[in-house]
Amino acid sequence: MNFKILYDADWEAKLDKVLSNFSDKGFKLYFEKKEYGSSLDEIVVILMCRNPDYNFNQRIRFSKKEKTLYLDIMLNLNQFKELEQTERNRLVSQRLFRELPPIIAKYKLESFDLEKFEKDLQKWLKKYSLL
Repeated sequence: MNFKILYDADWEAKLDKVLSNFSDKGFKLYFEKKEYGSSLDEIVVILMCRNPDYNFNQRIRFSKKEKTLYLDIMLNLNQFKELEQTERNRLVSQRLFRELPPIIAKYKLESFDLEKFEKDLQKWLKKYSLL
């Protein structure tokens, strides 16, 4: 499974450091080795952490042709500016774990082992004390 996490954020949110931390711990490689079924080949998460005055809305889109789920996780810029880096890492992890599985479940994919995916996500996050 391809599992990408990107960000669209103000530099003060320091999400680049969160993604570097995930990368250093082998997040992408961990999920590349996993198979969950033929209905979903890729998940692309975009961490949105922008000035609230811009009124961005969460985007969620599933492409059947590409077998790819695209989604935003909306983060509070003012909150992220004040957090220590370990707390940023933890908060992003918690939001991924809390929001991603229910969104996948809404699509009722015939051939996708959501339970296994959720357990693997939780296992990886707990391994690095991010949950």
